[in-house]
Amino acid sequence: MGTDYYGESKKGFLRMAMWNAKQRGMLGLHAGSKILKAKGPDGRLRRYGMLIFGMSGTGKTTHTCHTHGLNDKDEGIEILQDDVVFLKKDGTAYGSERGFYLKTEGLDPVTQPVIYKAATSRDAIFENVMIDYEGNLYFENDTLTSNGRGIMIREDLSPYISNDINLPPVDVLDELIVAFITRRHTVVPLAARLTPEQAAAAFMLGESIETSAGDPRRAGESIREVGTNPFIIGDKSYEGNWFYDFVKRHEGKVQCYQLNTGGLGEIIENHPNGVKVFKRKVQRVEIPEMSAIIRGIVRGTNKWVKDKYWNLEVPAFVEGMDLSRYNVEKFYEVDSIINQVSDLRCERVAYIEKFNTLDKVIIKAAEIM
Repeated sequence: MGTDYYGESKKGFLRMAMWNAKQRGMLGLHAGSKILKAKGPDGRLRRYGMLIFGMSGTGKTTHTCHTHGLNDKDEGIEILQDDVVFLKKDGTAYGSERGFYLKTEGLDPVTQPVIYKAATSRDAIFENVMIDYEGNLYFENDTLTSNGRGIMIREDLSPYISNDINLPPVDVLDELIVAFITRRHTVVPLAARLTPEQAAAAFMLGESIETSAGDPRRAGESIREVGTNPFIIGDKSYEGNWFYDFVKRHEGKVQCYQLNTGGLGEIIENHPNGVKVFKRKVQRVEIPEMSAIIRGIVRGTNKWVKDKYWNLEVPAFVEGMDLSRYNVEKFYEVDSIINQVSDLRCERVAYIEKFNTLDKVIIKAAEIM
């Protein structure tokens, strides 16, 4: 049953907690939470809450536990939770764990210094990670499996850890930022600013892709989980409608974004025998680049424009990042882009229309976003 695997064991308890939270009018989320303090162009220090949704291995813990370069005087972050929180209608998000459970693949001290320090402390525990007889860790070694995991204690994330595990309500924050992490490798923009309807659609789509490290036969194919949460019990449409009501209720105070931690430009050919051949690798967005986007969101320095191919607002300027590297027209012909966008929209519509009791404005947003 996999009960000797810590991630499976803890999710049993957390899944029951999500169900109990739902009975009390809350929504159990597969999301990280943090507080960010940042100075805007006017010099005023603002305090933001942040919820970060994401499927396993897409960067939820990475960006929950990242400073995003908020290093100016009085700026900074407070890490709350990285996996499961319980959201109330006032924006309070109750925490659930003392430890953080991370995917160790690719972990390094340069791009993820906060996590690396905690993961190499004496209190860390590992599963499926190569360790030699002297206790040296080899996070990049996937001889055992690419699903290396580690458990960090919150205190080892000091000085960035918050004293509280709960995110405060919206009315005591300048804003609440909700970020949906997706991982796509072709034509999806690196970032998009969402309307409440688009945010609810992104919540319902819970989108990512299968990778070659997961199932090579399905590499590049879409994976979808409502709320990026495979642990939902009960009606999934209820969850989408609840979330839409929440963002509409706090419209102007809750800002929602989609962040693509994958990249652009991948080309995969499907052969008749079912084999997938990578003709061109993805141009990956690096962790510091995605952190620059998040930093620009809270500092208010990003410039946003309507995208040429998607009905979305995307960044035209991000301080400290060369966006021209991710111009989709550098990778594909215009006709190919249009076809790929159309195909993905059709996939989304076919998926979201299965939810019969979902608010129609959410379905409409998925059709045209």
